[in-house]
Amino acid sequence: MKSYYERTIVGDSSFTQLDPVVRKRLIYGIWAVAQAGLIAGYFDRAYWGYTILYCIGNALLFLGLVGMKPLAFPAQLRIAYVGWLTVGTYVPHMTWMMYVTTAGLAANLLFGYCPLSRLLTLLPFNRPDRLDWRGLWRIFFSPPMQGRFQLVSQ
Repeated sequence: MKSYYERTIVGDSSFTQLDPVVRKRLIYGIWAVAQAGLIAGYFDRAYWGYTILYCIGNALLFLGLVGMKPLAFPAQLRIAYVGWLTVGTYVPHMTWMMYVTTAGLAANLLFGYCPLSRLLTLLPFNRPDRLDWRGLWRIFFSPPMQGRFQLVSQ
């Protein structure tokens, strides 16, 4: 039986079979539209609801691309993102989360640094090693990287 960490690895799927350039453009385009929805939501809150619906579609797309494995990291990231947006939009006094997600998505689009990916790495099933202070430092302060953030032991 696979460990929880092994279940988070995409493996051979429609997602990994996409041409890397196509995959990168698809991901960037999807996140850019979500960012536009977040920004529009500052002028009319209804757009945050539309952005949640759009991101649910994004999560379903990636669930399909990774073979309906919700623990696969690309799907896990999008499911967590939908949850974050939903709480920030509909839970009273949690609007601050929308500012965080707008800044985090901007960092992802502009610099390739995905704060949510790094937060998800803190979960025990998303890393193969035990977490210590050095690992925690590396999670948040290592430079941006392509694809899934990997905490590599040193």
